Amino acid sequence: MNVLSPLPKRTSRLKLYKVPLCMIFSFLLGCMFAFSIVPIDKTCRIENADIEYNIMKNSKLKNPELIILILSAPKNVERRNVARETWLPLKDRGQENIQDSKKFKVKHFFVIGNLGLNSNEHFNLNVEQIKYNDILLLPIQDTYQHLTLKVLKSFTWINEQFDFGLDFKYVLKCDDDSFVRVDNLIHEIQSIELLYLKSKLSSVIKISEENKSPYIQTNIQINNNETVKNLSIYWGYFDGRATIKKHGKWKEENWIACDRYIPYALGGGYILSKNLITYIAKNVDYLRMYNSEDVSIGLWLSTVTNILRIHDVRFDTEWASRGCQNFYLISHKLSAKNMRDMTSNLKQNNFLCTKEQFIRNFYRYNWSALPSQCCNIKKKITL
Repeated sequence: MNVLSPLPKRTSRLKLYKVPLCMIFSFLLGCMFAFSIVPIDKTCRIENADIEYNIMKNSKLKNPELIILILSAPKNVERRNVARETWLPLKDRGQENIQDSKKFKVKHFFVIGNLGLNSNEHFNLNVEQIKYNDILLLPIQDTYQHLTLKVLKSFTWINEQFDFGLDFKYVLKCDDDSFVRVDNLIHEIQSIELLYLKSKLSSVIKISEENKSPYIQTNIQINNNETVKNLSIYWGYFDGRATIKKHGKWKEENWIACDRYIPYALGGGYILSKNLITYIAKNVDYLRMYNSEDVSIGLWLSTVTNILRIHDVRFDTEWASRGCQNFYLISHKLSAKNMRDMTSNLKQNNFLCTKEQFIRNFYRYNWSALPSQCCNIKKKITL
């Protein structure tokens, strides 16, 4: 009996330590969960150990020709899912029989600011990211007032990923209520490359001056001693006559450049070459940010040389849709139903629209006129 007597004391000590150990473990578990959902205010640059780096390192799309940045909001999960379901898969349409090494590769990111979100919103975004691996979370508040900053940080992030093996040729910026005919856009990018980026400068100037395309009007800004191999594209639906907004969410209080906005491609969708992304990213500390990101881009690039500006009527990217035309490459301000209907039409009859219609007329951009006289609409344009 004397030999066995110490055992009850040892058991009682374990009981004494059990509660504190459980408390410490619970505290550590809670801290780990909190750190996983609370945004960290750091630069957008990723390190080798980060998940997104590993995704890129092991991805077949390590060096895409086109990166699509889709500006979204934390609560717009339905819009993101509709895009994943409808137009994003079009990147493979028409490339099924092409070898992987020769395919035109496209990679997309939904861009979302995650500062100021509640725990449920952080948790839902983390779950969505784990499932799709296609969200770029930025340490900013996701509001319209931070829209230009959101685009700037996206460009900076993309530019910095070059150090980690992510190369690209072009960036398409669009919104989560835009529908992109990625399949047709790929062919158009390849055509633009062939006609304008891989040809002699004299041929490029001649093509631009003759302007035989029913869809695009081009303008080349170069210095006399520059070569065409350095030409970058700024491609969208341009406006040069827009007056300065003094009211509403587009209000600009600090615009002093002139009495109209500098010609810019409207924000529902535009394409920039890699060189222009790099230029903006490297000069981010010297660029004045205005309320509207598309207006800001137009101003920042207004004095940059070696730019081919392409005004394209197939970019329905204004503040409201102009209707539906089967030749559209990008359609803006669409509902989830609109996108599903378009996808169904493409699958059934290879047409985008259930019925073509003009809600508003589009215009061809007159690059030879003053910007304020660029875009006069006198009558319906037929192609």
